[in-house]
Amino acid sequence: MRKKLVLFLTGAMCLTMLAGCGQKGGSGSAENTDKEAGKSEDKEVLSMMLNGSASDAYVEGYQKIIDEFNKTNEFGVTIEPEFVSNSDYKTKLTTMMASDSAPDIIFTWELGYLENFVNGDKIVNLQEYLDADQEWKESFNSGTLEQETYNGDVYGIPTAQCMAVMYYNKAIFEENGLAVPTTYDEYRKVCDTLLEKGITPVALASTADDAWLVSQYIQQLSDGVAGNRLFEDIKEGSGKWNDEAMVQAAELFQEEVEKGYFEEGFTGVSGSEAEALFQTGQAAMYFNGTWEISNLDNAEVCQVAEDVSCFAMPAVKEENTNVSVGSLDNSFAVTTNCENVEAAVGLLKYWTNSENAATLLYDYGRMPATKFELDESKLSALCSEAIKCFNEQKALTPWFDRMNTDLGNEFNNSSVAIANGDEPQSILDKLQQYAEDNQK
Repeated sequence: MRKKLVLFLTGAMCLTMLAGCGQKGGSGSAENTDKEAGKSEDKEVLSMMLNGSASDAYVEGYQKIIDEFNKTNEFGVTIEPEFVSNSDYKTKLTTMMASDSAPDIIFTWELGYLENFVNGDKIVNLQEYLDADQEWKESFNSGTLEQETYNGDVYGIPTAQCMAVMYYNKAIFEENGLAVPTTYDEYRKVCDTLLEKGITPVALASTADDAWLVSQYIQQLSDGVAGNRLFEDIKEGSGKWNDEAMVQAAELFQEEVEKGYFEEGFTGVSGSEAEALFQTGQAAMYFNGTWEISNLDNAEVCQVAEDVSCFAMPAVKEENTNVSVGSLDNSFAVTTNCENVEAAVGLLKYWTNSENAATLLYDYGRMPATKFELDESKLSALCSEAIKCFNEQKALTPWFDRMNTDLGNEFNNSSVAIANGDEPQSILDKLQQYAEDNQK
């Protein structure tokens, strides 16, 4: 069956989605890819920096798009990509932006992250290019371009969307008579049962380098306590980081830590190590984004791939069911260092055409930010479950460090402190004071 694939936002930050994702292709390495594909000595070179590493299967798909564009583009240019790991990307890009040595095209996050560079006159306004090509402009899912619109103009081009889900091992659940939880109390009971069986319930990382992973979990709990109200209020400046709903979410998380829901010593476990625990069947669940589908759906890197499925984290309060963490997954912007903006925009148009969006969806599990006809027969079982998660969502709240890079990073660090046992009220009081002291 074929149907139109549409993802859309309701309100400034709430995402209501109809989405799809597909089977994962083989793992690719940028280092082993022939960067000379399609090159000739007389071609102009445009540099491009992307978020990803050899362990990310979708890198192969990205490289294929770039290689094909290099062979066929009418601009006489060659795109030279550099893939930088997620843990290093922000630091490297910030340093390059500050020294005016940024690449021509960059991967970017939306909202406050990109806004910092827009305000610093580091990013090209793309509104005229969208206005000149209405078909391209109208191909984007409703609400996606808005996340990269500042003072009425678009500065970034979204290529994928995402949400946080709880991956789980179906075999472990079946062997222990467990059903997918639909309430938070049921989720806690599942974790308790797994503990009684000597099984680690959830793989989670909480090191300084992967602080966003534990903050993502606390944010999801806060969505379950307060819905998207808390996020919206904090975004607008009327809410407080030490709101009782956030404190309750942090306290619930700390209770889970104390009960042993996460792997032993999880505060010293990296993101890749936590994923490996789940991939090797040493943990029953793993909380992360839908971008992980391309890794978890691949038997070459995931030993339990055939048993992986997912569900949306149940809400603490029933009325907040289907409010989850999520937003855009992948976006690109053109920097003011670029001397051939037409060619850079040409790449972004090519990247987001229906053929490439479909390939990234079916082969690498990248949920598109554009509309096209969905062929359900090409979807893997895991991706079909992810579609259901998207379809059921009432709202998605973007990660706090996308809303505001500085305050979001402080929230990430505060979450690590809470994971390590610091008193939630005190930590969140300090975070609120930091926010007030650093108001613009």
